[in-house]
Amino acid sequence: MFDYEHLDMAEEEPAPKAPSLPEEEPAPKAPSLPEEESAPKAPSLPEEEPAPKAPSLPEEEPAPKAPSLPEEEPAPKAPSLPEEKPRLRGSGDFRTLPRAAWERLHGRFQQASSQIDEQASGLEAKIVKTEKEFRSKVSLTEPDEASLRSLVEDMSLRVASFVTRVDHEEEQRRTVSERRRKATDAVSNASLSFAEFLGRPEPVGGDSSRGLRVARSRTDCGEAIQMVDCDEYLVVVTGEFRLQKGEEELIVREGEGIFLEAGEKVLWKWDHLVQFITIHLPERKGRQGMVDCGVQAPEEKSLWATKLEPGRAKSREELKRGEMGYLKMPAEQESRRSGESVDTTDIKEASESAPSETDVSARAEIANSTSPSGDMNRIKSLSAFEQLVDNTERLRLREEMEERAVDRPARYGARHLNTPVVIVSSEINPWSKTGGLAMVASSYAYEFAIRGHRTMAVSPRYANYEGCKRVGSTKAWLAGQEHELVYYHQRQDFGNGRGCDYVFVDHSCFHRPQGLYGEPTGGEYPDNCFRFSLLCIAAAEAPLVLNLGGSIYGQEVCFIANDWQTGMLPVYLLYKYKRNRTFLKARCMMVLHNLGYQGKYRMSHYPMDRFFGLPDVAAKDLQGEDMHFGEDCINLLGGGVRVADRVLTVSPNYAFEIQTPEGGHGLHTSLREKASRKRVMGILNGISDEWNPLTDPHIVMRFGKDNFEEGKRCCKAELQRQLGLLEDPSLCLIGFCGRLCYQKGIHLIMESLPWLMRDEGNGVNGYVQIALMGKGDMKYESQLRAAEESYRGRVCAFVGFDPIIEHRMMAACDILLMPSQYEPCGLPQMYAQQYATLPVVHETGGLKDSVRGLWSSEHDKKHATGFMFDGFDPNKLKERLYQAMDIFRHKKPLWRQMQMNAIKCDYYWPQAIDEYERNIDQVMEDDPCCW
Repeated sequence: MFDYEHLDMAEEEPAPKAPSLPEEEPAPKAPSLPEEESAPKAPSLPEEEPAPKAPSLPEEEPAPKAPSLPEEEPAPKAPSLPEEKPRLRGSGDFRTLPRAAWERLHGRFQQASSQIDEQASGLEAKIVKTEKEFRSKVSLTEPDEASLRSLVEDMSLRVASFVTRVDHEEEQRRTVSERRRKATDAVSNASLSFAEFLGRPEPVGGDSSRGLRVARSRTDCGEAIQMVDCDEYLVVVTGEFRLQKGEEELIVREGEGIFLEAGEKVLWKWDHLVQFITIHLPERKGRQGMVDCGVQAPEEKSLWATKLEPGRAKSREELKRGEMGYLKMPAEQESRRSGESVDTTDIKEASESAPSETDVSARAEIANSTSPSGDMNRIKSLSAFEQLVDNTERLRLREEMEERAVDRPARYGARHLNTPVVIVSSEINPWSKTGGLAMVASSYAYEFAIRGHRTMAVSPRYANYEGCKRVGSTKAWLAGQEHELVYYHQRQDFGNGRGCDYVFVDHSCFHRPQGLYGEPTGGEYPDNCFRFSLLCIAAAEAPLVLNLGGSIYGQEVCFIANDWQTGMLPVYLLYKYKRNRTFLKARCMMVLHNLGYQGKYRMSHYPMDRFFGLPDVAAKDLQGEDMHFGEDCINLLGGGVRVADRVLTVSPNYAFEIQTPEGGHGLHTSLREKASRKRVMGILNGISDEWNPLTDPHIVMRFGKDNFEEGKRCCKAELQRQLGLLEDPSLCLIGFCGRLCYQKGIHLIMESLPWLMRDEGNGVNGYVQIALMGKGDMKYESQLRAAEESYRGRVCAFVGFDPIIEHRMMAACDILLMPSQYEPCGLPQMYAQQYATLPVVHETGGLKDSVRGLWSSEHDKKHATGFMFDGFDPNKLKERLYQAMDIFRHKKPLWRQMQMNAIKCDYYWPQAIDEYERNIDQVMEDDPCCW
């Protein structure tokens, strides 16, 4: 715990003593007199008069008397008179003495100073003598010194050799990791999830085996003709192939892949050793049974991986060998191939870190969620694939994007890059996640570190996270008692010497395996006010007590608090720390991701002094209102909003909406007052670099502004095949990805579904396909299943989330639906536009900021990127949906223009972080809000 008492005492120290005397010693007396005796008398004064004291007597003795005192006056009194103390601080009383007395005092002072200097000289001589004696006792002979010098040089050479070897191994490891990453990216381009191809038994009757195979050519040159018998995807692991398909000549290099359709004739050529994988895809409807296939090289020039005997299922050991990419050949077959490498290292995912053990860790869910039947992966939230990208890959994507962004404005020149940033959030991806907050907090940690800030992210330790080490602890008073908080730390480097310190606060109250905030079947935990108040105290202490990388963060930091769980952070900074002269130069920005959740509790149950440890005056800032509690209510988010130095929202339009009674949820008055002082700002969230059709490894064809029509056509056909929909490019493919709840407008979609499916003779209605993916209320989950049954082959409804399918939907769909009742920011509508998919959205919140609607075909066609409807009503949605489908079916030039407008948009984080940097500059240079 930071020592506030010591901090206060340091400011009240008395003025320093005379500069020539040690601070701790009293003013010198005559060296020959004991301490309790009177000061020596001046030789020229009468014998009976006491001599004046020296001018710098210790604090407890009184000031010297005038030299003309009568003989009978007693000696000075006890040295504790308070009224004499100011004279010891140099008050100037000695200047009233007669000149003769002053000269005598001055002489005594010089005599005492000389004796002190003599004593210091004697002590210094003793130290020098002792040092010489010590050196003489431990001195080495010349041979010993030479031997020691030789030993040191030898150790230095060993260390240098070891460092060189480690650097070489590290470089090799990076090269192998890059190869594996490229191969893994190419594998994920196949039409189904990677895990779907693993562990499939070969059926009886000559039907093809579905799975992964390894085939190797010889080291010499060769060529082969292949008649493709079944749909397959081929990935080159090492080397390269030159191939000819009809009149098309292609080169498939290391880490790249190509889709081969049944019936194609392919001529293959190679010059050196080539290792590759073929993925045999499931049959499409109406296709006859296939036979096992591959590159049909002559037998003397090629050898295939071992096949299973017909009708025999793979053993558990065989499945284990094959589950990461390769099925290895038997040793006897390997021995026959003396000219080939025997290295069959398994392909691994790009991210090599182990999954978290928390119940909300998306990594573990992705890894363990594939059903035996090959269904799509089922996880708890969208966009979960982002944590699978390692930091090296993220840096590479960012550098490539910066190189292509020739028309992007110059980056904002931040003035406070030396100011550390401390991000505080109740969840952060990939360790804990229930929604978009975790993704944004993770993006904050990455983006601020990349910009050059020293960055810390603080979050609860809900589970035993791997790779985290205990780095310290502190005591915190809350709810009438003292609690020990333990800090765990993980450092992640993002390249170029920049990275983030992830700090996790450990306390028994955070260990709830049922969920982060409450049980799935019930409400929130009854002690959530205690849990997240404790998190705020721990976050405030972390920059003061944690030595990370050789130093603490210190007091001049910028805190970024997120949502109601961290609403107490600015309150504690004001009423606990700044009142004790701590964090005086720190600032705190409060980010509102969803004002609908505020953290309201009964004030009578949580008194200011006995629970929070705050003065009663803090109650006015935490005061709230509630229909259940009345005025006996504290509002954690309200307290943060009122005392934070600046309030930020996740979109400009949402910053306006929360100042209205409809959107402010009771805090509109406080927000309007704060906005009048220019302390409320809206910044549209950014999207991660992984959402880029030019680099996306999860779509069948990558594309950009120059070839988006061809790319979307290929991606659409592939998704239609995968979802079991009719392969028809003329049908309008409409998608929805989101939570199944009223706020997301899923009921509007379900009410409009019969109208969409019914052919009304206008060439629009009935010419559509629907792909729905989400999880949430059981009522809507049942409705999705029923819709798929009712419109088999035209509607695909998936209850759950598959992050790879989400990417493919963004690339393949023509229209994305987002009819949310309210949406502070929203991310899917921005993803969609990057893939030239046009969104149909409700005119609210961040949707209004990120989509430019087509209200007039003549005036808006050069800028429109989607369609917006006003009014949360199914008829309003139908109106805009019909407009979108009609343009898709009958006005192709306008549709292509809107697609081009959309794909040119820039919604990535660098642009958003520029605005955050601008706000950090302003808040650090402005006066505090409430101090």
